[in-house]
Amino acid sequence: MTRLSALIILLAAAGAMTPAVKTGGDARICATLSEVSSSGAGPFLLVFFSTACPSCYDELFEARLAVETAGWPLTVVGICSGPLDELKHFLAKYAWTLPVVYDRRKLLFKKFRVETVPYKAVLIGGETAYRDDPYLEYGRRWEDLRSWLKKRFSH
Repeated sequence: MTRLSALIILLAAAGAMTPAVKTGGDARICATLSEVSSSGAGPFLLVFFSTACPSCYDELFEARLAVETAGWPLTVVGICSGPLDELKHFLAKYAWTLPVVYDRRKLLFKKFRVETVPYKAVLIGGETAYRDDPYLEYGRRWEDLRSWLKKRFSH
């Protein structure tokens, strides 16, 4: 079990995380970031995605793998605004187990000025610490984010 998974289980057992909706798998669909953790302040690696976007699938799992492999103290949170039934199907089909915020009214999309998906941002202490540059090529965006995360979280 990874440290991130253990932390999520520990927080859930302590009542710090209130699940909004359970999917067929272990993923929780939340209405807000504050449902993901008691403070809602992170640190989070937010991955904005669409269930109709094939590269978004890769982005979610690549983010989880990068965080778990490096042991960075971040919670990967998916952010989706598409139809709820499609989101539930997507999460069950791909066995996604980390929290997802169902941003029905696109409040987080607007807050982070997300115009296209996939898109990543890091939230620390309620403040945006990192944003993707949507004009960079996909691989370059990952290089930039990994470099930033290494500087910020690796010791």
